[in-house]
Amino acid sequence: MSPRRASRSPASAEPARIGLAGLDAGPLERAFRVETPDESLGPLPLPFEYVDVEVEVRRADGAAVRARGTLGARATVECRRCLEPTRVGVRATWAALYRPPGRVTPGEEGVWALDAGSGELDLAGPIREELWVNAPAFVECSRDCAGLCPTCGVRLAEQACRCPPPEPDARWAALEGSGGGSARVSEGDIP
Repeated sequence: MSPRRASRSPASAEPARIGLAGLDAGPLERAFRVETPDESLGPLPLPFEYVDVEVEVRRADGAAVRARGTLGARATVECRRCLEPTRVGVRATWAALYRPPGRVTPGEEGVWALDAGSGELDLAGPIREELWVNAPAFVECSRDCAGLCPTCGVRLAEQACRCPPPEPDARWAALEGSGGGSARVSEGDIP
């Protein structure tokens, strides 16, 4: 039996919820867009503009339900070096197992409580978790971004800085000439 497909659902108050009606007849597949992720999913690592979700929901053992799918999200944040707006994309696959609350062990990874009386599956937790795990900690517009001058703030990719070189810190003077990082080592010198 092939899963029943549904088209993208219109934006709703709870877009990260899937109705479970008809699940006993076979797997359900849904695709939807979360238009306001910060409101619908809770605190997120980046200011995502949207999150596209594709999910397949099927019965697991007993009263449990398994959901798995993919997600794609986009955010615009500042480059950590030059502060220019930079687009960031996140793509991930995810899976979650939903069990009745009495069968969920605290700290068990990938397992969520299923409120059987609601008739809905709340996907916000697993989606939020995947966004936190897959979002980059540091965003750079490019690998070779020169950043900003720490003294005058000029964007170094656009023009050369005219600031004088920084004065050496006298506290490091005792280490000069000690050969800390600039000495050459040959293979014969390695024990």
